Amino acid sequence: MSSRVRILANLRRRLEEGRPAAERAEGVAARLRLAGAQTAPRPAASRLEGAEALARFEEKLRAVDASVSHVPGFSSLPQALAEELRARNLPAAVRMGEDFDLVSLDWSGLEATRGPGRIEEPATLSRAVCGAAETGTVALRSGPANPVTLTFLGETHFIVLRRSEIVPGLEELWARVRRSGAQPRTVNLVTGPSRSADIGGVLQLGAHGPVAVHVFIVDA
Repeated sequence: MSSRVRILANLRRRLEEGRPAAERAEGVAARLRLAGAQTAPRPAASRLEGAEALARFEEKLRAVDASVSHVPGFSSLPQALAEELRARNLPAAVRMGEDFDLVSLDWSGLEATRGPGRIEEPATLSRAVCGAAETGTVALRSGPANPVTLTFLGETHFIVLRRSEIVPGLEELWARVRRSGAQPRTVNLVTGPSRSADIGGVLQLGAHGPVAVHVFIVDA
């Protein structure tokens, strides 16, 4: 008998010496039913909803040096993005993935290209799954629709999500990701521009990624 078999046999025997098998099985099933659910006390900031959640989301975004604006619908996004690019003295160009909400829009006023992010990309655009009001965090799924490199290689990263996709806290954020049915290789949680204070204790934006993050909230 190998060491592995002996160890597993001892573990099985010890487990069987405890509660009855039916009780153990029910305990496992109960834990699976609670998977992803928060059972510990939650701060008030993670329980906000509606207008309060929206205000908190915007407040936390600005607190981490991100900027935010509203558009009435997705059709208004290209014009709003063009105005943001002009205001930042950036070229009238943006790189995005194959997300349907984005590629179905009229980008004729901009040089809009699709595909993975490229080194020193001036501006990139991603479609977020949702945002957490508690921290001003947005969740981004990897894949052809939103290549993960767009999140890290753009000098300025533009992110868009619907107002209805802003949830109270991280618990709801992960629940929404799970309910989407998608199984991305990664889910990136972004809270403002990249930053580091590793050198001399001085905060530097854009240390490991975008120097600026702007979130468009689609009100419709």
